[in-house]
Amino acid sequence: MVTARPADLPDFSNPPVAETVLSVQFDRLSALRTAHFGLFWGEVHDRFPVTEEHGELASIIERSPDQPQPIVGIQFEAFEAPPTRFWFVDELGTELIQLQRDRFIKNWRKVGEGDQYPRYERVRAGFDRDFSGFAQFVSRNQLGTLRVNQWEVTYINHIVAGLGWESHADVGEVFTVWQQPRSIHPGQAQDLTFRARFPIVDDSGGFAGRLHVTLQSARRLSDGVPMFILELTARGQTSGNTDFFDLGREWIVRSFTELTTPQMHKIWGRRS
Repeated sequence: MVTARPADLPDFSNPPVAETVLSVQFDRLSALRTAHFGLFWGEVHDRFPVTEEHGELASIIERSPDQPQPIVGIQFEAFEAPPTRFWFVDELGTELIQLQRDRFIKNWRKVGEGDQYPRYERVRAGFDRDFSGFAQFVSRNQLGTLRVNQWEVTYINHIVAGLGWESHADVGEVFTVWQQPRSIHPGQAQDLTFRARFPIVDDSGGFAGRLHVTLQSARRLSDGVPMFILELTARGQTSGNTDFFDLGREWIVRSFTELTTPQMHKIWGRRS
């Protein structure tokens, strides 16, 4: 359940959010077979009538620097069908559930120019409803115990040229993390990729996970217009009463604000 929004959390009336992802990773449900995915789809088919199949996402655990790292070795497993991640997509293509034996993911994504980001509170409410339905499905079919070991929040932003900047060389007009060289050597960058990781602490000051930031230049497929893709992912675990989804969202919003310029904030309609 979402907690109250912090009063000082930055807010934008028209943020460049193109996709949001809320995900939980849990101990693998070995009893969950392909037929069960079909049964679950039957329960959500009225809202998600389209299905796709993709390869499984690898398991990831964010560990604090002082935690021992897992020992990597060779494992032999009995042959089974290739691991699959199923997508259940709504008619508009803007909302979907991704499901595999150790992951439940809920996405909202912008498909058309008129699609408006529905805000975190609505996305979170939809996740809570659908994950609760999946948990009941697992219990009802005696597929094991859902033991969540990781939470993940992702915001993907598409920052398109035309408002506040024109070419990738204008990166300094959009982001605070890059200042173009003024000399002829090396000159102005034509494109760039930036990656960084930051530790996240919970309300008690303990390690809760990491914020992963990726920035890359790109061009919009429809018309070749320059754009920047800024992806922020908060991933980890918390103890006590801290809700990681709320914590991760707060870190993402505050970090997005710090990484982008006041000029762009005005364009995106910053209200607080």
